Amino acid sequence: MAMNPKTLRPRKKASFHAEALLWQTAVIANGGTVSSGTMQAVSNFCTSIVTAGIRSKFLRLNLVCGNNLAAARVPLYRGASAAGTQYGSAADTNIGPLTSGDYSEATGLQGNGSTKALDCTITLGTFKTFGTDYDNVHLAVYNRSLSGVSGPSFGAYDQSGLYFSNALGINSSSVAQYTSTGPDFISGSITPGEHDLSATSFARGFHLAEFTAAAAGFYGINGANVTGAIANVYADPFDATDATPLYFLGDFDTLSSQLLSAYSCGLPMTTAANRLAFATAMTAFQTALGRNVT
Repeated sequence: MAMNPKTLRPRKKASFHAEALLWQTAVIANGGTVSSGTMQAVSNFCTSIVTAGIRSKFLRLNLVCGNNLAAARVPLYRGASAAGTQYGSAADTNIGPLTSGDYSEATGLQGNGSTKALDCTITLGTFKTFGTDYDNVHLAVYNRSLSGVSGPSFGAYDQSGLYFSNALGINSSSVAQYTSTGPDFISGSITPGEHDLSATSFARGFHLAEFTAAAAGFYGINGANVTGAIANVYADPFDATDATPLYFLGDFDTLSSQLLSAYSCGLPMTTAANRLAFATAMTAFQTALGRNVT
């Protein structure tokens, strides 16, 4: 009896971006697992970032996804390229610790506002080594639970006894001054009101903040430009020897109870086209996982 040619045709295997496969390998090494659907979403994200020409902007990026907390702690990017220098550890350090009950891929990672956070193993000194500084840096978070002025706490806060201590953060009570109109981004000196970029509105979702010069910056929420004023252009440059860690769901001094679904840090996107491409890729990824919010 003749065989149906369709039964002889080999089944086509899913094709994933090379960096998505590297991430999967790291997830497994950390004791995590990931579904094929999430792998496709991560792969599509990688393709979008490369196509947009912004891959080299990232010092670290974690999409906070996978089937368990072990997977969610593994960053997708750890440097400007997969072949170049890799910064920080292969997995974020669990502070508290966060437990399996604090994470669901469908919602993200939940802080408790007192003891739990992610140490991304990148320090303020690492930023300097990577080529970023207080006036040449981005910080981004996907926050699913922002409400009012008590917004997320994401950052680093150095109280080393210097006359001007350093800080980097979004809307943290320790590293940014709340306003009545929106969250803040501060980079450099923690002296109140210095190098403090305010946003003009609140919203849940994707927050991208950056400084492109001492007196120029950008704050975007879900791709919309909500940049406000920079309070003072003076700031203290980062120090390559500064071992202050960058925390997400906290700033290692003040912790947050917000819901985190992604973070990144590194060089600024610089142009409107690059910022929009990053926001579009992030929104598409969160939508693919069913957790996009506005």
